[in-house]
Amino acid sequence: MKSSTLMHRARLVSLLAGLMLAAGVSAATWQEGNTYTAGTVVDYNGKTYTALVTHTAYAGAGWNPASTPTLWKETGVSSATPTPGPTATPAPTATATPVPTAMPTPTATATQCPIPPLAYGTWVWDDLATCSGHIEGGATPVPTPHVLPTASPTPNTGVPAWSSTAVYTGGQRVSYNGAVYEAKWWTQNNVPGTEQWGPWKLVSGSTPTPSPTVVPTPSPIPTATPIATATPVPTATPVPTATATPAPTATPCASDCPTLPKHAVVGYWHNFDNGSGVIRLKDVPDEYDIINVSFAEGDPWTKGKAVFVLDKLFNEAEFLADIKAKQAAGKKVQVSLGGANGVIVLDSPAARDIFISSMGDIIAKYGFDGVDVDIENNLSIAAGEDFRNPTTPQVVNLVAGVKALKQRFGSNFTVTMAPEVAYVQGGYGVSGGIWGGYLGIIHGLRNELTMLHVQHYNTGSISGKDDKNYTQGTVDFQVAMTDMLLTGFNVGRDPNKFFPPLRADQVGFGVPSTASAAPAGGFISVADTQKALDCLMKLQNCGSYKPAAAQPDLRGVMTWSINWDKTTGYNFAKGHKAYFNTYPQ
Repeated sequence: MKSSTLMHRARLVSLLAGLMLAAGVSAATWQEGNTYTAGTVVDYNGKTYTALVTHTAYAGAGWNPASTPTLWKETGVSSATPTPGPTATPAPTATATPVPTAMPTPTATATQCPIPPLAYGTWVWDDLATCSGHIEGGATPVPTPHVLPTASPTPNTGVPAWSSTAVYTGGQRVSYNGAVYEAKWWTQNNVPGTEQWGPWKLVSGSTPTPSPTVVPTPSPIPTATPIATATPVPTATPVPTATATPAPTATPCASDCPTLPKHAVVGYWHNFDNGSGVIRLKDVPDEYDIINVSFAEGDPWTKGKAVFVLDKLFNEAEFLADIKAKQAAGKKVQVSLGGANGVIVLDSPAARDIFISSMGDIIAKYGFDGVDVDIENNLSIAAGEDFRNPTTPQVVNLVAGVKALKQRFGSNFTVTMAPEVAYVQGGYGVSGGIWGGYLGIIHGLRNELTMLHVQHYNTGSISGKDDKNYTQGTVDFQVAMTDMLLTGFNVGRDPNKFFPPLRADQVGFGVPSTASAAPAGGFISVADTQKALDCLMKLQNCGSYKPAAAQPDLRGVMTWSINWDKTTGYNFAKGHKAYFNTYPQ
């Protein structure tokens, strides 16, 4: 969670607290073991806190309001007898502002079986395969012939027929209803020719003019059982046994993977001034190997649309020149999607395709090397959702969208992620809500993933896979949380839901460059950070947590932020680059 998260969440908390005060509702005392919904206000140690997300305060987890800023926001001093206020005017609900409803993806059956115009009753299908049906309700009609098209597709020699279960990548061609289509990007189960913003483009041919077939309206039938369209059943992912040592499923990095230093220093560059000051991109020191331009955000009026507006503090021509200069020096300059205020809604195939188009345009315009996924809002999964076969639209569509961007820009396109701890390692204790919310994204993109650097700050304490609690800002916290990604862990403590380890070269961790960069805690000195790196990479200088094996190929470290690092003379970047230079490159 970046420091600007506080501004975003403060507005939400202020609104919730105001509504509660207006209604004259007194806050209950926080209790360990209770489940709290987002917006609940509680008393704790003389202060009031508002729940930011729905969660359960598991006994022994230590998730009290004062120590878990990702779960609670302090909103004032508690009062046992609040002064009654006037009767509150009911707050408008989310449905007061109409939200466009995404149209469902049409199926081939619906296209071939149109419903006839009706002056009475309801049309009921008897057999979708033969497009026969009848009218129910209303006066007994005079049978009227119903003309249905009978498609006679012309086979396309050498072009395979489209399959709803097959995965297609950019450039692959299929035949469907007598026409040839070409995939624009990664796609699965998207019917060619049915989506305006879809992944298929028409190459040749068209749906042939049908020969009309007269189908008389059958006699009414008292009841009809709807015939469900069969849904393709995905191939089950083999579940590793609890005792087996699973191998990483990510494809080994080959010659076509993005070129990076063996050990990298990553930092976020501000496209705004939050009190740390601004700097030109060209002035970012050479010690930073990956520069994440912060942030591209979601358009609040168009679902799925990503926008990036260079702050008026900067000159766009200079910005473009600075990107090219950094790239010429061997640095990767990415655009980071999300941040504290960057809500982007990907709840439908239409929103997904708008995202692919708009984000692709941003990347192409500025020549960014890749995308950093830093979504900190609008991501909540169902309780117990299987990360191997996710069902949350935001997860499914984000995975498909990033795959499409990788397809468009090629093998050198970089993909990094910076989720908060709760969204990743938090899935060990419980899966649902924000807990483990990123696991489906990480697993779905593990073959595209360049580097995962979880934010080890603003998070309080959390359990490691050894069921011991570790506190942010310590050597043990960095080691225990990182080791979970390097060795894998059981999601929700379920051995049948084992999250496979990532390659060491895909893993790093993120810490703040100064204490001011993470007001809710997690700062750790350069010296202690390097003790954690020694432990992870060499099994030296470990604290109470010691991994089973050394990981000398660990990719590196990330910081929020480059701008905050400047306030200390770039101690973070200079210190860690010098440290990594002691390893073979």
